[in-house]
Amino acid sequence: MIKIEEVTKKYPGMERPAVDKLSLNIEEGEICVFVGPSGCGKTTTLKMINLIIEPSGGKIHVNGENIREQDANELRKKIGYVIQKTGLFPHYTVFDNIAVVPNLLGWEEEQVEKRVVELLKMMNLDPDENRDKFPKALSGGQSQRVGVARAMAADPPVMLMDEPFGAVDPITRNQLQNEFLKLQQKVKKTICFVTHDIDEAIKMGDKIAILDQGKLVQYDTPENILLNPVNEFVEEFVGSDRSLKVLNLLRVTTVMRKNIKRVKDKTGFEEIKKYFSNPEKNRILIENDEKHVVGYLAKEEYHKISTAKGWNKAIRIFPASLNEHNTLKDAMADMLQHNIAALPVMDDNDQFMGIVSFTDIQAYIGEAYEENDNEKDQDENEVL
Repeated sequence: MIKIEEVTKKYPGMERPAVDKLSLNIEEGEICVFVGPSGCGKTTTLKMINLIIEPSGGKIHVNGENIREQDANELRKKIGYVIQKTGLFPHYTVFDNIAVVPNLLGWEEEQVEKRVVELLKMMNLDPDENRDKFPKALSGGQSQRVGVARAMAADPPVMLMDEPFGAVDPITRNQLQNEFLKLQQKVKKTICFVTHDIDEAIKMGDKIAILDQGKLVQYDTPENILLNPVNEFVEEFVGSDRSLKVLNLLRVTTVMRKNIKRVKDKTGFEEIKKYFSNPEKNRILIENDEKHVVGYLAKEEYHKISTAKGWNKAIRIFPASLNEHNTLKDAMADMLQHNIAALPVMDDNDQFMGIVSFTDIQAYIGEAYEENDNEKDQDENEVL
């Protein structure tokens, strides 16, 4: 979808190019995150893709077309653009902000109305409540949602996002990241995403391009960058806590157990007793008549039950639940916050999918690093 070939940007008076012979391919439907120290060329690269900045050399193709052979204004109408502070027009309402590009493209009024309402709902913003507000009446998170909606208004195949969640508080930022990833699963845009935050890059990216002094240092999947940094610069940039960062790129479904037994809270005690007679079984899930998981019975609590009568009084209610789009880092954070060793995973319709435990997360990460170390040892032996 986006092909960057030997692209360079030189500014007068600079000792080195801002971007130096950058080459990479971004596949259709992928999120490519540009990350690196300040001044490494990531935002410059983003702006060259839609000709806000003219490249000094090289070629950029978007959807098979050389961007320098197109009219810049027409090109930008086909590319959504989101910036850190949203760039909303303060004198336009939410509706008018989102409708800017469709109006420029000459859409019919009814078509514009339908698209704006659709996008507001997609961004979890009630259309009746928010369409006539001005940007100053919005919270930071709401403004970012409107900014994303505006970039998507004409349904562009490509989106450029420059630190889109950088101006909001950490909690809102995490929520926006999760919501956007959930949305991306539906819309499958090709996205170039700039951030200075390696944790955000790992969480958001299908591929990560690490830049330094205008040069591409490593272009790879988040997992390979964490497990196989190409040099000391990447290793230091990613940080010494690489094993923890792996948690940010894996969804809870990676380690989720689906075969946890579920019973009604009216189930007979003998069935509970039989289940826990298996030494490998540590908990049993309790569901109501609508088949919604309401809590669990842990083996240690079961052992405290002196009689069969009233066993369900030992049921513990889950203090929180996870969504299928949450990462293992999200899961660990919730478990530590609520002092619990396992949490249920629910789908977008709030239906039970499985359960994630602290122990399973530890085991999975340990195995991943062990496999990686074994592969490195094998490569070294082959060389020797």
